[in-house]
Amino acid sequence: MKKKITLMVGILLLINLINATNFSWFSQNDSRWKYNRLGRSTSIGRSGCVVSCLSMLLNAEASNPYMTPDKLNNWLRKNGGYSGNNMRWQIPGLIDGEGLGMELEAQSTSYNNWSFLSSELEKGNKVIVKVAGRRSHWVLVVKQDGPANRASSYYVNDPGMTKFEERTLAYWGGFRSARSYSGNWLDEQAFVMNSEIHVVPIDSRESFLYDICDMPHPADVFVTIQNNLAVDIHGYFILGLFDEEDNIVDTVDFAYSSIEPEGEIDLLYEMLDYTPLEDDTHTLKIIYSKYFSKMPSMYDTINLESQGIINLTKPMQAAGERR
Repeated sequence: MKKKITLMVGILLLINLINATNFSWFSQNDSRWKYNRLGRSTSIGRSGCVVSCLSMLLNAEASNPYMTPDKLNNWLRKNGGYSGNNMRWQIPGLIDGEGLGMELEAQSTSYNNWSFLSSELEKGNKVIVKVAGRRSHWVLVVKQDGPANRASSYYVNDPGMTKFEERTLAYWGGFRSARSYSGNWLDEQAFVMNSEIHVVPIDSRESFLYDICDMPHPADVFVTIQNNLAVDIHGYFILGLFDEEDNIVDTVDFAYSSIEPEGEIDLLYEMLDYTPLEDDTHTLKIIYSKYFSKMPSMYDTINLESQGIINLTKPMQAAGERR
């Protein structure tokens, strides 16, 4: 198979990568930025729910580089993003240029305006809402799963948490107002795996050499991935080894690549030892990450939905049985 990417080989330590909403999440109380000054007289930890939600959106928008609350806060302070301690909502959308990437689309100031929230999500937009309750607090609504008029149907990423928990708007009983943003979102809908993950061992005529040297047997792994968005997707596509409880136990290989709008790419990896695949307690998956780190955050990655594995290191699979 023709190799369309430049392969980068390395060791990456990843544990428990997957966020329940499969969408970027940041805590305003993260020690890396909680004490940073925000606006005129407050801090991200105290009043940074909005800037944290906007950072989630920018980080999950394909046209933008990796974004965090401190980076966005610094940019906003230099570019008129605050009026006192309050956000000027239209300004964050200018960070990637007017009319490009993330853009403010609509707003509602009506209490529990479910029709607004549901229709904006149906358009593919993401919505930041001010939740009900005494304290002024904003959260990011990332998806709807259920009737439009029920708070429990709307899943949110809450920047007020110090550790991620799955929450819906039912936690607060609803919302007071909302801001809707459009963008090319990097979520599970952005990618399609157009092939199974193929695991191809070395030629049997060469395997005896590894036995003589008492070395593990390697295999090539390849898969085809499609970009569903109308813009380029750049990033790291990580081949991970997962256990039966869906926890990643090792990084097999990774590749940095760019996929053209609505295009596809063939990714080729090297698996230095395929013996973990000899039983049914381990499997391979592809993870997308916007940035590289030896210990990436569990909330900045996307687990691509697999079409299955064709493991030719197993005799039955080599004979045509699909796992």
